[in-house]
Amino acid sequence: GSYGYPIFLGPKWCALNISMYGAGGATPTIGAILPLYMTMAQDWWPIPNDVTVGPRDDMFYPVNRMGIWVAGTDIVNPGWTINVTKIAGDRYRFKVANADSVINAQLTTTEASDLLVFLIDPQGNLRAPTMPAWNGPVNPIHVWNGLENPPANPWRCWRPAPHTEFSAEVLHPETGLWTAIVVPRDPGGTNTKYSLTVDVRTVNPDRADATISAANAAVIASLNHYPLLYVTQDSVPAATASAFTALGVTKVIFVERGEIGAGVRASLPTVEKDLKTMQEIVDEIKSYPDSENYVTVTSTKTGEGYFASAAMLAAYHGAPVIRVEDAPDGDPASVGQRIHTWQRWDGDFYHGSRSTGHLPESDAPVEQNKLKVYMTLVKFFLGANVSVPPYGLDAKRYWNEEMYTKFHNYIVSLGLELDGQEGYVTVAPRDDITLELHSALMGNNSYAGDIPGTTPAYSSDIVVRNILYSALVFANPNRNVTLTQFMNYPDGGSWRTNDGKTTASFSSRDVKNSFSSHLRTYEGHCLWVAHLEAMNEGASAMYYSGHGTGGSGISGQYVQTDDCNYPDQIWWDAWRGYMFDNWKTSRDTGMVWYNAEPPTLYDIIHYKWVDQLLENLHSQATFYMSCTSADGDMPMIYLDHGSVCVYGNAGTGLCPEADLQDDMFFRDVMIDGEPIGPAYTKQVWLHFRDFTTSDPTAMYGTSSMQVTTIQCIYGDPSLIVYSPEWHAPVPIDA
Repeated sequence: GSYGYPIFLGPKWCALNISMYGAGGATPTIGAILPLYMTMAQDWWPIPNDVTVGPRDDMFYPVNRMGIWVAGTDIVNPGWTINVTKIAGDRYRFKVANADSVINAQLTTTEASDLLVFLIDPQGNLRAPTMPAWNGPVNPIHVWNGLENPPANPWRCWRPAPHTEFSAEVLHPETGLWTAIVVPRDPGGTNTKYSLTVDVRTVNPDRADATISAANAAVIASLNHYPLLYVTQDSVPAATASAFTALGVTKVIFVERGEIGAGVRASLPTVEKDLKTMQEIVDEIKSYPDSENYVTVTSTKTGEGYFASAAMLAAYHGAPVIRVEDAPDGDPASVGQRIHTWQRWDGDFYHGSRSTGHLPESDAPVEQNKLKVYMTLVKFFLGANVSVPPYGLDAKRYWNEEMYTKFHNYIVSLGLELDGQEGYVTVAPRDDITLELHSALMGNNSYAGDIPGTTPAYSSDIVVRNILYSALVFANPNRNVTLTQFMNYPDGGSWRTNDGKTTASFSSRDVKNSFSSHLRTYEGHCLWVAHLEAMNEGASAMYYSGHGTGGSGISGQYVQTDDCNYPDQIWWDAWRGYMFDNWKTSRDTGMVWYNAEPPTLYDIIHYKWVDQLLENLHSQATFYMSCTSADGDMPMIYLDHGSVCVYGNAGTGLCPEADLQDDMFFRDVMIDGEPIGPAYTKQVWLHFRDFTTSDPTAMYGTSSMQVTTIQCIYGDPSLIVYSPEWHAPVPIDA
């Protein structure tokens, strides 16, 4: 916050609660001044957002580094008091010698307790557990979770139920001395004996070589239209030997990164090409004219077979498959996980859904010399007249740049930076390679997407859906239809982009025009029942513009509600939302804005109910302009039901900025037929920071300094959205 009460916390204290009581509309925060110099947590819901008085007592944060902490607030007001509660716990140190490892900490007790375990990296960053995206029960459909802060509000605060086991895992650790903290959730928590086991499992290098060899062999086989056969480290399986004979194989291309096949090489037919290093594998793939400027990225940290899904997509594009943890200058997925965990913990639960925090930023370059910062702060606390650096040291820039640079240096080291934009796709579970990596890879120099998955088979389904999209979309019975659910939108509001130009956004009209292009039949709705019916009947594309309620659901116009000025009124469907509490219709012009509290309260449909009510979406391209939605359940719900891709925001949107961005994006995608990834990247530098170039115009532009969007594309970013002018493919007669 802007003001703070400093607190020195020694090794005894392992967690902190800062609570505010009274009135005044302030937001309390927890910050670590020395040595981390960073905000850690805040409590902004439901006070002062939905109500003005009451306790703000939700915050709990582990003391990841001993030193000077601060109870912060954005304003000082005599109407409130702050309570600081320090919670004692235990600290344990352990070493990670190899970054290609996985940390798993398991805490067990003989009786149920509130004991928790946290993992802190060598730099002092909290790395696990990650704050969950949802907290609390789910009310029946159309019933708000925590409307106007009821006396019993389980949607406010993360408080795990009493348990006998609790675990924390880090898939992408750095080397060095780590800390495990064991601490109760509450000050009066259970004082019980516990057992803590920390397992640091190193990835088998032979397994890593085998998976990457197999994945890239599939790509090479596809480029040559050759059969793909496998051997083990020390033998040729009988089935493979039989295939050699049956197919009359006399020569092979042998892919054996790290010379993993040295023991079997002599047992093969003539080895025409022996690819023993990652560089040789990449060079072979890039030697084919059909190889695209595209890279597929996966991870082996879960021990599951996501390399196979990655290989399928890579084979389609004639692209190499690389393992993110092999980056020579450090694992970019580790930085992504650091960012992801910080954003979740710095956020707040909003009607039960975790609204993510925003990394601190500065409007000018900030020196990153931590020792210098430390000495300056010491002088400041001793009363010297010194200028302290911006709080947080612009972590938004420098953490994202660190992540991008580690990844980009890997690409350069393999000779994969070519003319034009590179296309990147990550293929892994969402908590393995987190969304922050592919989001930071979108800009002037590259475009990106993410294929998420709960299992390798799930990821493969999404890959197949994208590869065969131009055929599968013809199974959609209403593929010529496009849909929107316009709830919040500008109607003439202007935004100044980083190029200095100010542009008005008439978003509902603009998107309607794009969605009506090329013989498409456009339908707009604002009632959930009408929207649901249209979705289940089929559409090639859908765009939702409205509140995400922290990412918990989709909004709609109430059919009837007591929480409005006209409780007896039955409201109507329309092609766009309208200011019903002001007795306006969709024909009225001007900005339309539904609220999370009366008046103009919107209907809320939690994703639990969206999931239950949606049917087969038949390869629909799904687009969202809604806060936090891309970080929660939303993408998986639509992908579960058959969407080919999902586009959305994992951060906080801003009107009319985000609307203007999407207006221009849809002109390129729906009218000009551009792929979704390259089309989106044209907007990046105009609206926010472009980490692919670090261009100061975008880094410190007037738009960038206000925008907290984290845009995501789930699916193949090279996808081109269906047009009714397409012709159905004709099956090849085998």
